[in-house]
Amino acid sequence: MTHWSQDYGWRGKMGINATPVVDNSHFELMRVAPAGVGVYQTFPYVPQFRVEAERIQQSVEQLEHCARTLGEAGVDVVGQCGTPFSFAGGDSLEWAQSIHSKLEAASGKPVALMGLSILEALQDRGYKSVAVSASYYSQDLCERYARFLEAGGIRVVTVANWVDQGLFSDEGQMNPPKLWYPASYAYRSAREVADAAPDVDCIVMSGAAMHTMDVISPLENDLQKPVISSDAAFFWKLLLLLGVRETSGDWGSLLGSLGLAAKLRAPPSRVRAL
Repeated sequence: MTHWSQDYGWRGKMGINATPVVDNSHFELMRVAPAGVGVYQTFPYVPQFRVEAERIQQSVEQLEHCARTLGEAGVDVVGQCGTPFSFAGGDSLEWAQSIHSKLEAASGKPVALMGLSILEALQDRGYKSVAVSASYYSQDLCERYARFLEAGGIRVVTVANWVDQGLFSDEGQMNPPKLWYPASYAYRSAREVADAAPDVDCIVMSGAAMHTMDVISPLENDLQKPVISSDAAFFWKLLLLLGVRETSGDWGSLLGSLGLAAKLRAPPSRVRAL
């Protein structure tokens, strides 16, 4: 394996625009990405940021500034972390498409939005219905998220946050998100939405502050059903944009689909234009 001081990004460099709080998605991406992929991060400045639609809408100008900074710094692809940044501004896909276009124009690079990546991953794998673990999202964001997925042709059978599931007594305890909720929260929440909707095609775990990468494969084995998290879909899309078709190990069926052997075994994908 090439040492970072020799040439960390010889295979390609990814620039992550994090949410305006301390975010660990770039650390997770560094674990998932194979040797030769460089991962870099920046933050927008949004005073008193909270994970709510109004605050996210106020951050768009800062997102463009960060994308421009990453592009000029020399990364090959840019990723916007934060699932709600794809749906906080409206009920259709137009908000996500607008943000995507603005960030690509600002950076001059291919861009992946975390929330849009989830929808694209579901479409690529041909999944039609989902149960959503919405973790620390408010009820407002849960409803916006369901409308966003349904606008992309995905039927949301159930969506539940951690208040619904009894992990917290009220939304105020969940916001702002803590730094990395324990993996047990992610696992338990996914099991509960799977039990509530046993016939769905896929389980979605949303929220980049939720530690998911280590639980995806165990969940898929236990549930006998595909599981896609915010981080997993985001990393899948970034690796596709970079032209890298492998990961560092077993991170679930979606990321596993990047490899040639998995593609040869999988049914044809059914991607629909957004």
